[in-house]
Amino acid sequence: MKIDNIRIRAVDIPLIKPYTISTVGTVRRTESVVVELFSDQGVTGIGETDPDLMFTGESQQTVISALKAHIGPAVLGQNPLDLEAMHARMDAVCVRNNFAKAAIDLACHDLVAKTMNTPLFRLFGGLVNPRIDVLWSLGSDTVEANVEDAVGRVAEGYTALGLKVGSLRPEVDVARVKAVRQAVGDAVSIRCDANQAWSPVIAIPTIHRMAAYGICMIEQPVPAWDIEGLARVRAAVNVPVAVDESFCSARDALALVKAGAADLFSIKTTKLGGLLPARKAAAIIEAAGHKIFINSMIEMGVSVMSGLNFAVSCPILFPGGHALNSVRRLSDDILAEPVVYDGGQILAPTERVGLGAELDEQKMKKYTVGEVVLP
Repeated sequence: MKIDNIRIRAVDIPLIKPYTISTVGTVRRTESVVVELFSDQGVTGIGETDPDLMFTGESQQTVISALKAHIGPAVLGQNPLDLEAMHARMDAVCVRNNFAKAAIDLACHDLVAKTMNTPLFRLFGGLVNPRIDVLWSLGSDTVEANVEDAVGRVAEGYTALGLKVGSLRPEVDVARVKAVRQAVGDAVSIRCDANQAWSPVIAIPTIHRMAAYGICMIEQPVPAWDIEGLARVRAAVNVPVAVDESFCSARDALALVKAGAADLFSIKTTKLGGLLPARKAAAIIEAAGHKIFINSMIEMGVSVMSGLNFAVSCPILFPGGHALNSVRRLSDDILAEPVVYDGGQILAPTERVGLGAELDEQKMKKYTVGEVVLP
C-alpha cells in the first residue's frame, strides 16, 4: 500500500458559546485542519488537528503550510502501515510542528485499522474502559454564569466539572470554585486549570485556598518552561498537580518524572504529534506509576474519536472526567455518524472501523475555508 494523494482542508465551526482561557483568550470557533490520505488500494485515512497559536505556536495557517511544503511531499508514495517510518520521514523534514504531524499520524492509524477491518483501539490492546466519564469545562466567567452552567450540566448527567482559572484575580477564582462546589455538592469532581497563568508564589497559596473546596487537581499552574516551579508547587500543596503545556513529547514525560514535577499528565493526541508518540509517552508515565487524563483542544469529531480510541484502551486513566466532549461545544460537527454519548459519559466505538470517523461531505463543504490537494 502507498499514499497516492493527500487532501488538506481548513475547517472552521462556530462555538455555541465563547470560551475564555488564560494565555489563549476567548475562543469563538474551531480553526482546524482535516487531512485525507488516499491510498492506491482505495482505502482513505482521515485525520484532524486543532492547533492554537498561543498554545504551542502552531496555527491553522502554519499547519497547512507545513503539510503542503514539507510534510505532505515527504509522505507521498510511502506505506501508511509503516508508522515508525512515517514519523521518521516527518521528523527528517521539520522539527516540532506536532499538530501538523498529528494530522498525518491519525490518518495513517485510520488506514491501518481500516485495512484490518477493526476498530483502532483493538490494535492498542483492546477494550479496557467501555464507558468513560466526560468533563464539562467552565470557561473563565462570572460566579453567577459559572454556577448556572455547572448546575445545568450536572442535571444533564455530568459528574466532573473543570474551571478555567488564571484570567481573573486569585481571590475571584477562589470565590468561583467555592460557589460552584456549594451549588453542585460534594459528589461532583471539580478540577482547575490555570493554563500557565501563575508564578509559584501566587500558585501555592491560591491552591491551598482552593483545596478547601475539594478540587481533585490543579492543571498547569505555572509556565510550561518552569519545571522547577512545577516541582516546587507539587511539593508544597496537597492537590495533585497536572501538566499540559509542559508535556509535548515522550522526552518531556521522562524529564517531568525525573524532576518530580507532576502527578498527572494531559494526553492530547494532536499536541503530542499523534497516537504513536502519545502511546510512547503513556508507557513512560505508566512505568513511573502516574496517571493520565485525556484532554482536548477545541476539536471536531475526528480528533475526539482519536482521543476516544486511545482512552478506551488505556489502563492508567485518572478516575475522573475526561475532556472528550469538545463537539458538544460546537454549533455543528463534520462526522457522518456522530460521537456517541450517554449523559455524562462517552461510549467506546466498538461497532466502528478505524477511528470510527467518516466525514459528512455536505458539512465539510459548508465549513471548509481553504483546500490544498497533493500532488
